[in-house]
Amino acid sequence: MTRDARRPRQRRGVNSARLIFGDDGKLYYTIGDQGNNQFGRKCLSIRAQELPTAAEVAAQDWSKYQGKILRLNLDGSIPNDNPQIDGTRSHIYSHGHRNPQGLTFGRGGKLYANEHGPKSDDELNLIEPGKNYGWPRVAGYQDDQAYTYDNWSAASPDSCESLAWDDYNPPPSVPRQLESAFSHPDFKEPLRTFFTVPNDYNFFDPACGFLQYICWPTIAPSSLHYYRTGNGIPGWGNSLLMTTLKKGSLFQVKLSSSGQSVVGEPVVLFKTTNRYRDLAMSPDRRTLYVITDTEGNTSGPTGGATTALENPGAILEFKYTGSN
Repeated sequence: MTRDARRPRQRRGVNSARLIFGDDGKLYYTIGDQGNNQFGRKCLSIRAQELPTAAEVAAQDWSKYQGKILRLNLDGSIPNDNPQIDGTRSHIYSHGHRNPQGLTFGRGGKLYANEHGPKSDDELNLIEPGKNYGWPRVAGYQDDQAYTYDNWSAASPDSCESLAWDDYNPPPSVPRQLESAFSHPDFKEPLRTFFTVPNDYNFFDPACGFLQYICWPTIAPSSLHYYRTGNGIPGWGNSLLMTTLKKGSLFQVKLSSSGQSVVGEPVVLFKTTNRYRDLAMSPDRRTLYVITDTEGNTSGPTGGATTALENPGAILEFKYTGSN
């Protein structure tokens, strides 16, 4: 069976499902927004801002866990020191997420996550207990730039089911809200976006044909790893390493000494025509092993989109041998 090249392909991967153990003995787990409010799921509301009541937690109703980062005891129960959010303690550690696919601990036990944006504004976040990261009311910074929350599930007077999906120009029946209309006392902006663009940015690029999302100003971050100080590659200490499904690259993002901000511009490394899914490091941290997807769409060597991956389903080795 072949894919119909004339049809826009639905983007997948909005389930997240990144797991990491903390030094506190707890399990941290990301859950995406399930791809609601777009494509064939356009009439399903995004629940990233919804929080469970005490009665729902007591009934083990976890239906509002979409778009959240959870913190669990190893037996699956709720830690007693989880934050109380909107008066209720649950497994929820933070909320307002779209698709957090990378999760790592840095210096001092700080938790970092990266996250897919819609058509722009992939995010790198410092995750703090009880904080609200804005989605779907805010994508990236709260700057009213190149994003509005178009809530298809609330369409009126024409019902959502009667409308044809349009990723660029929703019909008048779909309510539209600016980012600046959102207000929440626990809202937290990202450390960095990839990338913020102005309102007049042209999201349609003929080089990507019917795979327009490959040309959008995003990098599709996957895994996230902390590179500690000490022996290793000179200058890399206290950095975050982020693999990407687009651009076929590893991004090195330097953190400030406090870990509360990003220093300078990210360094883009190891560019190939692949989808980088995850990485591991040798004990001396001078050799990096990057695992690639077996298939999928990514950026071509001269721009545009391609499904012809250089090293599908492989582990690539990159060894530091000294600086010039």
